[in-house]
Amino acid sequence: MSAARAAQPVRYAIQKARGKGWKTLEVGEELAHAKARFDTMVGVNPRAYFRLIQLDYNAESGYEGMEFNWTLIELHDPNRGPNRAGAAPVRPTPKPGRRVAARPAKPGKGKSKERVALPLRIYLAVIVIGVLVGGLAYLHLAAPGR
Repeated sequence: MSAARAAQPVRYAIQKARGKGWKTLEVGEELAHAKARFDTMVGVNPRAYFRLIQLDYNAESGYEGMEFNWTLIELHDPNRGPNRAGAAPVRPTPKPGRRVAARPAKPGKGKSKERVALPLRIYLAVIVIGVLVGGLAYLHLAAPGR
């Protein structure tokens, strides 16, 4: 008969998104310490995706002590902010004064065209500068006596 396996403590892992997978940065046995380290890592790199997970030992696995079941405790999504497990995702609040009014579609037209003001002054300035530089280069290189 096989000997009964010793119970493994619950562990907590901090992972960072890398490519299409996750890289484990730290594994600890205390939730408070893991949560503090998670908050530190998010504070250092707030633009990265991090997750804090609980690792439960899988006693039914054929790989002794090498396979775990995991549960998400917290996910840091830089686009949405912190998300606690079981809580509704946090929606970003709209910035005041940045609203764009929805325009009703004009009946009878398939494609609606939005009018955009062209920066004609900038285009004109670029053309004038180009003509001046070209004229000076022509006068310098095509001057008689060279």
